[in-house]
Amino acid sequence: MSKNRIPVVWITEKPSAARDLAAGLVLALKVQSKQQDGYIELSNGDIILPLAGHLLETVKPADYLDQEKAAIDREKQYDRYREILPIFPDRLKKVPRRDDSGGAKTTSKTRKSSAAKKAPPIIRPYLVAEKLLPRAERIINAGDIDREGQLIVDELLEHLGIRPDDPRVMRFGLASNLPEDIARAVKANGFDRNGDKRWRLASKAAATRQYVDWVWGINLSMLGQSLHRNPRISVGRVQTPVLALVEERCRTIENFRPVDYYVPVIVLDDGTTMRWTSRPGSEGKPGFDRDGRIVDEALALAIVERIQSGLPGEITLAKVTEHRQKPPLGYSLSLLQSSAAKELGITLEQAGEAAKNLYQTHKAISYIGTDCRYLPESMHAQAAPILRSLVDVAEKMVSGADVSLRSPIFDDSKLDEHYAIIPTGKVPSGLDDIERGVFMMVVRRFVAQFYPDYIYRKHRLEAQFGEDRFAASQRQDVRLGWREVDGQSVALPQEDDQAPLDANVEGQVSRPQQH
Repeated sequence: MSKNRIPVVWITEKPSAARDLAAGLVLALKVQSKQQDGYIELSNGDIILPLAGHLLETVKPADYLDQEKAAIDREKQYDRYREILPIFPDRLKKVPRRDDSGGAKTTSKTRKSSAAKKAPPIIRPYLVAEKLLPRAERIINAGDIDREGQLIVDELLEHLGIRPDDPRVMRFGLASNLPEDIARAVKANGFDRNGDKRWRLASKAAATRQYVDWVWGINLSMLGQSLHRNPRISVGRVQTPVLALVEERCRTIENFRPVDYYVPVIVLDDGTTMRWTSRPGSEGKPGFDRDGRIVDEALALAIVERIQSGLPGEITLAKVTEHRQKPPLGYSLSLLQSSAAKELGITLEQAGEAAKNLYQTHKAISYIGTDCRYLPESMHAQAAPILRSLVDVAEKMVSGADVSLRSPIFDDSKLDEHYAIIPTGKVPSGLDDIERGVFMMVVRRFVAQFYPDYIYRKHRLEAQFGEDRFAASQRQDVRLGWREVDGQSVALPQEDDQAPLDANVEGQVSRPQQH
C-alpha cells in the first residue's frame, strides 16, 4: 500500500455495505471503483473500508487484576474467587480481534506447554484499517445507523488514536442501500459531524449496554463456576432469561395433562350456528372445570335438549361494526422464514437459504439480515420502476397497484440500521421451486403496499338461554383491497358463520375437545 495521504476513507460495517456504497458513490461522484485486498479504491483516490462488525474484543477478567489475583482466575482456584469478585473495571479494555477460525496449531510435543502455543492471528480487516485510517485526511463513518453501528466505528477510531468527535470525522447516516438513494444523499451533502449529539449519545448508549453485559456476565458466570466447580457455567443478560423461558415452557409441556371438555352447539332453522360460551359463576361447580368449561357430557347434552324442548332465548347483543386494515408491513428475515415455512410447507432453514440465494446470488431482493419491517420514505419514489420491473412475473397484481398510495410501511421514524426485505427490481431466472415461492411472497408483500385498505364488517350476535350464553360471529368482506394480492400470507382471525337469530333450533354437542 502506498504511504500517501488518502483524501477520504469511507467506513462501512460489512463488505456488502461497502459494495452498495461504492455503487452509490460511482453515480454521485462520476468515478470508477476497483476492488483491492481488503478495501475498495475509487479513481479519485478515496477508499471504502469495510469492517467485519466489531474489530475489537474485550480482554479476559485476569487482565484487570494484579499478577497474584490474575492467577486465581487463570488457574480456576474456585475457593478463592471471593478474593477477586466482583470485578468492576472503570472502563473495558479492548484488543484487536483474532481469527479463531483456523488459529495456530500445536504438535504433540508442544501441546503441554502453553508458552509454546501461538495466538491466532489478528483478523485481516483490523490490519487493513490500522494501515489506512491514520493516513486519511477525512473520515466518513457510513456504518449502520443504529447504536451498535455507531459504537463499532467509534471504538475502532479511538483505539487507533483518532478521536471520534474530531472535526475531520463525518457521519453519513442513511438507511437505504440503493445506489440511487446513496447518490442523492451524497450530492445533497447529507453529512453530520460524527461528534454531533445524536451520534455521540448513540455510541454512549451502546457502550453502556456493552459494559453492563460484560459486568453482569463475567461476575455471575464466575460466581456460578465457583459455586458449582464447573468452568462451563455461563450467565448472560439475554441468554439466561431466554433459557429460563425455554425451561419453563419445557416443564409446562412435560406436565401438561389434557382435559376433555364439551361445547353445546345450537343450529337455528335458518342455518345460524351458535356456540355455547359460558355460564356465569359456574367455575369449579359440578360439571365444570375451574375455567368454567363443561367437562360433563351429560350436562352439555342436557343444555341442548332444554333449548330444543322450547327454552326461550333472549338476544343480548346484535351488532355490526365496520373495520379496515392497512396493508401488512414488510418482511423481516424471521417473519419471512416463519411465513414461508407455513405457506410453502418448508423448514425455516430452507426458507433462510432461499432468501440468502435470492439476495446474494440473484440480487433479486434487498438485504436479508434485517429485523425492521419499515421502509425509508424516500423509497416511495422508487416504487414505480420496481413495480414495472415485476410485470413479467406478476402482471395481474401489478396492474392493480396505485403508486400514489402511501402505506404505513414508509416511515423514517421506525427505521433501524436496515429496512424491510423488498424486491430490488431485478427479475431472477433459474430459481428452484422454494426460491420462486419465497421470491413471490416478497413480491406480493411489496405490491400490497399500493393497494387500498381491506374493509370488512364484523357481525356479532349473543343470546341467553336460561343460565347459558351462546354467541355467533361472522366476517363479511366489503372490499378486499390488498388482500387481493397478499391475503394468503396474512393470518386473519376466523369467525364463526352466522345468520339472524331465529326461535326454532336444532342442537348438538361438539365432542370432546382438549385444552
